Amino acid sequence: MGNSNIKNKNKFRNKNKSQNKNKNKNKNKNKNKNINKKKEKKLTSKLSLMKKKSVNDVKSKPKNKKEKKQKSMNNMEQGFENDKQFFDLDTNNLALGSDQFLRNILSHEQPEDSKKRMEFRILFLGCAEAGKSTIIKNLKNLSMTKFSNEEKIEFRDAIRNLIFNNIQNLLLGSKYQLQLEFSSSLEELFLEFNKISPNEKLRNSHWNLIQKIWETDLIKQVYQKREEFSKSEYQITDSIEIFLDQIRKIKQPEFLPSTEEIIHCYLPTKFIMLEELVFDNIVLRIHDLPGDRKGRKQWPSVYDDIQVIAFVVALNEYDMSLRESKGENRLRDSLNEFSNICSSPWFSNTKIILIFNKTDLFKTKLQKKKLKSCFPEYNGDNSYQDAFEFIKSKFLHESIIGQYDKNRINIYLSNATDINSVSTNFNRITNKIFDK
Repeated sequence: MGNSNIKNKNKFRNKNKSQNKNKNKNKNKNKNKNINKKKEKKLTSKLSLMKKKSVNDVKSKPKNKKEKKQKSMNNMEQGFENDKQFFDLDTNNLALGSDQFLRNILSHEQPEDSKKRMEFRILFLGCAEAGKSTIIKNLKNLSMTKFSNEEKIEFRDAIRNLIFNNIQNLLLGSKYQLQLEFSSSLEELFLEFNKISPNEKLRNSHWNLIQKIWETDLIKQVYQKREEFSKSEYQITDSIEIFLDQIRKIKQPEFLPSTEEIIHCYLPTKFIMLEELVFDNIVLRIHDLPGDRKGRKQWPSVYDDIQVIAFVVALNEYDMSLRESKGENRLRDSLNEFSNICSSPWFSNTKIILIFNKTDLFKTKLQKKKLKSCFPEYNGDNSYQDAFEFIKSKFLHESIIGQYDKNRINIYLSNATDINSVSTNFNRITNKIFDK
């Protein structure tokens, strides 16, 4: 009897367990049904919104390629209706300012998805002091990527070093190369200047001394004849006068350079620099490479997967020697490097932009120094246009020797330090460089 009661109790417990299990099962089933209904409702709502968005997108899109192209052209014309012509050359070549290079890219047809950015990898090549970094700084100024405080401090220090080094070159070049006789007062300033260590932080007394030296008549006269130092160790930096005339401002502890001053500041590129510039629908990944002979050994390390090469040539360097090799002409050195690029199998399918830079300095120098004195094979007159055509033909000849199609080379003329320099025919150039 005891065993019978135990069996009945266990049977009753098992029955209750089974009923509870079924109840929970039904409860979970109903819960899952409700969740699925909610999900279905949410998905239907989402699909409906997507459908509406899709219809609106179709309405807003141009009906055909012709309409699409016309819309793009209208946008470009509207954006650049106030642009001024930078050079008026009687030539088939296009004259483009440094900032126009960027604007041409921006005028390229944008992707339909505004969130998707087109990316371009551009390699800036050229010999030292050709103006590569200056052009890149100009492009940065036009982008959404601005100069940070850290960068401004770096350029401030570079400007101060430039002032010191160029005053030193003017003094030493005057005394030892030109062998000019210093007045007693200038001689005294010279001796005081020589006491300053190159690594010493410049104090206010040093700046006052530098300013006095710059304001002497003899040093001003020597600066006007600075081309005399173009083949010596006393070479003077382009545009240094801008900073020498502002010593009072630059010596102040709180001084930070403006964008224009940064663009005029020459800061040698020692290592491979990657600058990522962001625009509305475009990201430019620009590689700025050292231009001195030692630094050029780094070039091949970034040759892979490059879409565009911008090779920069300083036109005004036709009479100048390399800083690292006094007997070698800078422009001929640039020709040799361009020839190497054109003959390299790495770039057989890469677009090449050839930027002839420092046109303003080139024009000025032609008034003082004949091109024939440095290039005996030149038979034209010393006019700007004839001289430029000769140099351009030399570079195009190197591209033919290198078996690179010269018709695929896009030529620009640039004054890299002029922020406002612009050009005509930007849409034609854009189509050539970034054609699909």
